[in-house]
Amino acid sequence: MRKLIFFLTIFFSILNAEEQIAAAPTPEQLDINNSFITKYEYGKMLYNNPRGIGCNKCHGDDARGKKIVEFKQEHDKKIYNCSLVAPDIKDIEYEIFSVKVNSKKNPNFKFDKEQVCDKLIYYANVMPTYFLVEEEIEAIYYYIKNLKK
Repeated sequence: MRKLIFFLTIFFSILNAEEQIAAAPTPEQLDINNSFITKYEYGKMLYNNPRGIGCNKCHGDDARGKKIVEFKQEHDKKIYNCSLVAPDIKDIEYEIFSVKVNSKKNPNFKFDKEQVCDKLIYYANVMPTYFLVEEEIEAIYYYIKNLKK
């Protein structure tokens, strides 16, 4: 009798375990973040040091952009007062942000004759190219969008 109770106990334990396994969510159903760093923290790290000069150096700690430098440029015996200003990227759409991060300038872009400063800055190609992967771009964008400032 003891053996029967023992075998029945084992049988029902196995049966119960199989039911629990069948009811358990699959890996696709689980939303587990196994990383040791949050997406916000990862984005902040990349924003401040994306394998080169940090985005914050030009766009500011709040991603609102800032004036980087003012300078004078002579062209056709005329002096132009120029300013290099990093744009506000806090409210930019993701599609535009993603393209701008890794793209080079458009060589077909045209300037009017009086746009000496704009043309000079444009062809200086001030924005570095970081060669970031999509996951890194998404993390930086997430960080920018969730800044408290």
